[in-house]
Amino acid sequence: MLNRFTCYRKGFLRLHISGQGPERFLNLCCANRMDPWDVCERGEGIECRMLLSHFWKIRPLARKAGVRVRVLGRYGAPFFIRRNRKREGLLLGTGACFALIYALSLFIWNISFEGNYHYSRDTLMEYLESLDVRYGMRKNDVSCEDLEDSLRSAFPEITWVSASVTGTRLVVRIKENEALSAVPPRDDSPCELAAGTAGVITRMIVRQGKADVAVGDTVEEGQLLVSSALSVIDDNGETVRIKYVHADADIYARTQYAYRTEEPLLCRVETRTGRRRFRAALTAGRFRASLSLPARGELWTALKETAVSFGRWAMSQAGLDPGPEAENTERPVWKETTQVRQLCLFGDFYLPVYWEQTVGEETVYYERPYTEKELKDRSEYINEKYIEKLLQKGVHIIKNDVRILNNGLSYTIECTVTAEEEISVRRPVSTQDTPDEEMKEST
Repeated sequence: MLNRFTCYRKGFLRLHISGQGPERFLNLCCANRMDPWDVCERGEGIECRMLLSHFWKIRPLARKAGVRVRVLGRYGAPFFIRRNRKREGLLLGTGACFALIYALSLFIWNISFEGNYHYSRDTLMEYLESLDVRYGMRKNDVSCEDLEDSLRSAFPEITWVSASVTGTRLVVRIKENEALSAVPPRDDSPCELAAGTAGVITRMIVRQGKADVAVGDTVEEGQLLVSSALSVIDDNGETVRIKYVHADADIYARTQYAYRTEEPLLCRVETRTGRRRFRAALTAGRFRASLSLPARGELWTALKETAVSFGRWAMSQAGLDPGPEAENTERPVWKETTQVRQLCLFGDFYLPVYWEQTVGEETVYYERPYTEKELKDRSEYINEKYIEKLLQKGVHIIKNDVRILNNGLSYTIECTVTAEEEISVRRPVSTQDTPDEEMKEST
């Protein structure tokens, strides 16, 4: 099956076939790989479409099938060129168009990045601009090898870069290092472990240091959990010196979190009125043309407000009382969605032409009481957001309770969460190891 572009490029005809065996004629054409299309019955014959190159080969087939072939229409580029061969202006315009497209194909009009997760597109584009790599530069001025070396040197997290120019597009493919670029140095300075939050100890594993609490103990925030002071005892059972180590342990406790928020009795609801307004813009280089279509009734409303304002001003200038001004009602809000597309002829052949389409929908707001379902959904949403923050800290949720209270002026949403988490935090110790001589003097 031929596509439309091929048919238009080669040219095709609309034919009417009449005679003894039009069906046999079509079968002969298909057998000789000259497939017609859009075959249908018209009157006493059959109509179809066929390529111009195939039409010159069907005379023996028509004679064999005993049919008469009549041309009803000629379409495609060969016939268009023949009809307009004496129109010099059209030929010059077509030639100038192709010359302009060729001139634009010598520059970069689109820069894209693939595989960048750690570094944003804006960050990479700012760096490319510092290297004088930007939109509108000549393709011959882009050195892909130098660009790859510069990116690897400037961004340590990038381990592999591939830059290529295809059409009018510069494609930069990046692979980032998923592991840490440098291993942090180990901290062996003396420190002790304290409780970062209050709770009841559920389990603990002490690897280094001396535990000051046990499983089942209730601890407060800031209370010492693991001490870094270790006593060095000689053979006589006497303390020779005190050594301060880097305390290390995993201490888990059952904790409780409480969250409370106030919600108004009325909820703010938005609704669409169905009115729309459109704006379109065409940008080609430094030139920009836009067209705006106002919404239905929007122009009439603006004219009416202008007339009322002018009337009030004229009455005040004449010394007349214009009366109290109408209360300002909440104006509708227009929520707009903009879509920008760059002209791409085929594949990676981008041009500096952008089509911008903006659709605005009129939205009005009003307040009404919460329904029971809406209030429940709102409380669950607040609770989920609060729990999500706790989970990001590595907290294991054991129990979750949500209550909704109505105090007459507002709704109070209370969230109580029982969790298990690692509560130890490091606290530096400034005391250094006590020498043997000081221990002997103290005894």
